[in-house]
Amino acid sequence: MRRALLLAIGLVLAGRALTVYPVCLFFRPSRWAIPLREQHVLWWGGLRGALALALALALPPSFPLYNEILATAFGVVVFSVVVQGLTMPLLMRKLKFYDGNESIRRQP
Repeated sequence: MRRALLLAIGLVLAGRALTVYPVCLFFRPSRWAIPLREQHVLWWGGLRGALALALALALPPSFPLYNEILATAFGVVVFSVVVQGLTMPLLMRKLKFYDGNESIRRQP
């Protein structure tokens, strides 16, 4: 089960990267261009998995592998909220959005 959960988390992160970076690349020549460091925040920020968990809970209990699907969806949501949520300030500091002693700077 642990391997399945790690695989699911990896696939979610890869899917998010395959969505965020190419879409941002599409807007690069426009006035809506998103700087790379902000793209990293979009990627790591994720969507928190509420929809995935709702869809998993909507499955009938007789659905094949119902418990595994539910546990995996819940595990991905927990990873997203706990790990990604708690490490977001570290990423923001590393990308120099702020140094931890001041409020977040807005770029012009």
